[in-house]
Amino acid sequence: MAEKDKVSVKNKVPAIYLLSRLWIPVSVFFFFLASIFSRDELMVHFLGNASQVIHQIINYGSQIGLWMSSAFLVQRMTTVFVWDGLIAGISGRSVPRLPKDVTGLCIFGVAVIGIVATVFDKSVTGIWATSGVVSIVIGIALRNVILDVFIGLSMHVEKPFRIGDWVMVHQNRRENHIVGQVIEVNWRTTRLKTTQKNMVVIPNSRMGEAILTNYMEPKPHFRIELSFILDYSVSPNRAIRILSSGVKSLADDKHILSDPAPEIRLDQAVPNGQKYEVRFFILPINISPKESKHIVNKSILEHLAQAGLSPSMEKETVFINKSAKLPLVPSVLSENFDEVINSSKLMDVLKENELKGLFQDSKMSEVKAGEILYRQGNLGDAFYFLAEGLLCSSIDLPREPMSIKIEHFGPGSHFGVEGVLSEKIRFSTVMAITDCIIFLIDKKIVIELTKKNPKFYDFLKEKMMLGQEKIIKTKWGQKQKQHSFSKGKKRSKMGSAIQTLFTEFLPSASPTSNVENSK
Repeated sequence: MAEKDKVSVKNKVPAIYLLSRLWIPVSVFFFFLASIFSRDELMVHFLGNASQVIHQIINYGSQIGLWMSSAFLVQRMTTVFVWDGLIAGISGRSVPRLPKDVTGLCIFGVAVIGIVATVFDKSVTGIWATSGVVSIVIGIALRNVILDVFIGLSMHVEKPFRIGDWVMVHQNRRENHIVGQVIEVNWRTTRLKTTQKNMVVIPNSRMGEAILTNYMEPKPHFRIELSFILDYSVSPNRAIRILSSGVKSLADDKHILSDPAPEIRLDQAVPNGQKYEVRFFILPINISPKESKHIVNKSILEHLAQAGLSPSMEKETVFINKSAKLPLVPSVLSENFDEVINSSKLMDVLKENELKGLFQDSKMSEVKAGEILYRQGNLGDAFYFLAEGLLCSSIDLPREPMSIKIEHFGPGSHFGVEGVLSEKIRFSTVMAITDCIIFLIDKKIVIELTKKNPKFYDFLKEKMMLGQEKIIKTKWGQKQKQHSFSKGKKRSKMGSAIQTLFTEFLPSASPTSNVENSK
């Protein structure tokens, strides 16, 4: 939370951000600078009777303090203007600690040599010679640590990954691969946060040698694949419809993406059924791979259950009749939709014979993805029942270039009530998101059934009123959104003009990804 607040202050008020980062080193620097210029006057007025030791402490202390405070100020300005300003603004990510620490170490090393050469008036030639021998000894003793440091620097230059990226570190065996989000790259190690909320610390030397998969490069999204095996009695078109509606119903462009669109592929035929591959893309900055697999698996299993299906199991078929033929892949007309009809909400208000009579003379048809059943404002008197697939209801509003989505219709849904009970004018536009199977029920059959069963009439009327209420709420929400956008646009004109100068002076980095939001 503190990191978010700091980024927010930096983006909104750059001047306040600069003051909060620089006032301490600037104050310390000017304090020692003032002490240098007023050193003699201070000794005369306040330390006239002090011993020679006190005088030397003040003399050396003020000079050493000026050197160290200068190094502190230069290091802080380099961090603020170069690393957190220029570099972060160009890369769009926060800079790891490692390059900042290396820069600070070099600056303070120069300051120490300057103190030895100017304050104590000693030759630094011996220091360089001695430091060379000491460096060799230390290098032999700490060769692994030094290797980690230099590989960490090379990784920062090469940038195979950045903080916030999801990566997989390949091991000797597939089950030992490490998948996690990069949360820190420091002197010796790279820290990953796994989907189990554990922190894995990997030495930089191991990271440099390992094969690495970055899920967020070259684009911030990546593809996940799930496999489902369905029985041979389920036609490929039907299986693709059900699996597509299961994964596309979760597409919200925040976790599961609609662009690139999810896709279903018939992978191969195996002994116990046909194997389908469900492919979808996620934004790992918002959802972890395991969490996305969980919700997609759950949604697809629910859609399969709605259709009266389940994943295929190991079985053995024995044909006794020598003349019998192997079962063929069924057509759409031969498929059985009794399960989805009997599990729909119509069963709550209709008896079994009434439900059977409702669908007896209905017309079943297959609708391709992208086809429009009817448009807003058109006339129509048909009643629809969705057996399989996914439909979307939307409305057109003035000054809106795109249609506004109202709701999704899944398997077992019925719609088009307004064409039966009202003035035949369609309230919205209904379009197929996936390939669908629908039943078209004649208005006369529905009207006749409502006269015999008042509960059915009340049920349809309530459904129509709820649909109108959703449309009204959507229109109101869209108007509020337009009003807020226009109001915010006016307010931002003055602020953007003021911030232009600071933006050119200090490029703002993109906010650091919130690791805690990734599950």
